[in-house]
Amino acid sequence: MKAAKGGPVVRNRIRFPYQVNSDTRIAVICPEDSPVMAEAQKLGAVAVGQESLFESIREGKFPFNKLICHTDSEEALKKANVGKLLGPRGLMPNKRHGTITSDIEATVREMVGSEEYRERDGVVRLAIGQLGFTPAMLAENLKVVMDRMKKDMKVINESGHTKALDEVVLGSTHGPSFSLNGKFNPTEEGLEVSHLETPM
Repeated sequence: MKAAKGGPVVRNRIRFPYQVNSDTRIAVICPEDSPVMAEAQKLGAVAVGQESLFESIREGKFPFNKLICHTDSEEALKKANVGKLLGPRGLMPNKRHGTITSDIEATVREMVGSEEYRERDGVVRLAIGQLGFTPAMLAENLKVVMDRMKKDMKVINESGHTKALDEVVLGSTHGPSFSLNGKFNPTEEGLEVSHLETPM
């Protein structure tokens, strides 16, 4: 992305038509032994609680990759001083992204099958498919990503900052990548489209 240095970054959550990551482990910060805690456990949360969960985080134990905070525990979260441990992992709950909520069930259901993304150094990296996906499935997921990014950039531009899409690159985990500009422009002498069809 083209953006002013130090300006706002693109950050959001997206739900794909075709789920990419099936490894969703959700933890819920909520008052101990409360109805909310029982609800979270019933919904399949891998870790629940308040002080017990904060202590686990301080000890570096992260059996979860998504974190929700119930509004009843919002003040406790602020006082727990765990932001410096959760922030770098992109796990710190906040109202803007809907991860501080009074509706645990709706938020859990929204998180299952959705992915969070964040711009770092002008780049958003996001898995949009798996090996078994058809080209049509990849295309549908990519369309959703592009639509979401355009909306994110529009919000930033309307706030008086500048954010523009520069290039979209598609690649496999351990394979070649190519720019989605509608044509193939090799950067290496002698490289043909056929070379990209098999591992190099």
